Amino acid sequence: MSPRRILTLSVLPILLAAPLAAQPLDQRLGVYQWVSPAREPDVLTAAREDAAQLGLKTFRLYLGARYDYRRPYLHPDRFDGSVPPTPAAILDVPRYQAVLADPVFSTVILTVYESLDYGAGPDDVNLLRPFGERERRAVHDQIVELGRKLFAQYGDQERTVILANNEADEKLMEILNYSGDSDLAVRNLVEWIETRQRAVEQVRAEHPQAKLRLLHAFEISVVNLRIAKVGRRYAKTVSDGGFSALTHVLPQVKVDLISYSSYESINSPYETRDPDSPPNEVAVRLDRDLALIAQAASDSISPYGRSEFGENYVMIGELGFARETFERLGGVLPRLYYALDTAVRRGCPWIVLWQAFDAPRLGRRARGYGLRDQADRRPTLAAPDGGCASIESCLETTLEQGLAGWKAANAY
Repeated sequence: MSPRRILTLSVLPILLAAPLAAQPLDQRLGVYQWVSPAREPDVLTAAREDAAQLGLKTFRLYLGARYDYRRPYLHPDRFDGSVPPTPAAILDVPRYQAVLADPVFSTVILTVYESLDYGAGPDDVNLLRPFGERERRAVHDQIVELGRKLFAQYGDQERTVILANNEADEKLMEILNYSGDSDLAVRNLVEWIETRQRAVEQVRAEHPQAKLRLLHAFEISVVNLRIAKVGRRYAKTVSDGGFSALTHVLPQVKVDLISYSSYESINSPYETRDPDSPPNEVAVRLDRDLALIAQAASDSISPYGRSEFGENYVMIGELGFARETFERLGGVLPRLYYALDTAVRRGCPWIVLWQAFDAPRLGRRARGYGLRDQADRRPTLAAPDGGCASIESCLETTLEQGLAGWKAANAY
């Protein structure tokens, strides 16, 4: 028997035992919708319809008290002035329910934040102060409530729902800048993530025959950099010391999979943070960092996660390139191609693009990440004659012909 045949036979049982480790590409590609200027009938519905029409099978959204997809972030009249008290209650709002009920999506990723009322109405659980019994009880009970609702409504369907946080390193940095207490920052995130994981495992155990897969992902955004004191504040920097969720939080918890918000890898070399580098170097940096994450996370994946993913337990939770920055530096499209190709070759079970519609400018942050701009147009991007010339058209080519079709059309 040839060595290749032996290898194939040895790998086959792993793939069969890990059903989410080798999904078709069309099941793995998705889009995230976060804050965007108002659309009719609302931002969430417009993004869902656009993603479904494009043929994407994965959709990610925020499920929490701070944004309702109809009014601006933290608007006092969000949810018509009466913010639902828990994520499960928000999920009852028709525009949210429609995402879960849409038959096009085989996977829905919920960036979910539990709520407490600290005196001004429901708000995300506050991790800036010590994570006490009140917070622990709210997080556990609200994740259990949400999980039970999902199993009650979709438990008989072959679908996946992932509960995730947003970029734990951003929260770690926020706590450090608020309190200056590194022990508090790490401890709060560890206890929060542990509580969420226990709640998800409890609900799964209550539904052993369900077809629905309910997963808990831990999202990070720092791999090579560290969060350290720069002047009077904590910031992401090149440092031999400092903190990150990957090095200080993840070793203390178990989760089902890792989500990587990948800008550190794809936007520039972390050493210089200069975006003016050749597009094909995106592949080198992302490949290196996905390997580093997988190695660091190896002992932190739950038995359930191992059974579903095998060794492919690192997904791309956010991936995008701002037109304002990269169109003048060799283009968005080649960078996006190399990033997607690398994530696919690395076996990432999901790859989520940021975002469906352009967000408003935030501070000095570059604009233009969306598949659609603020006028609901497909932005035309630099491409060779005859090639796909927008993110949406390149995704259409990919969904029809695979990444090889995109590569051939644009001569990468």
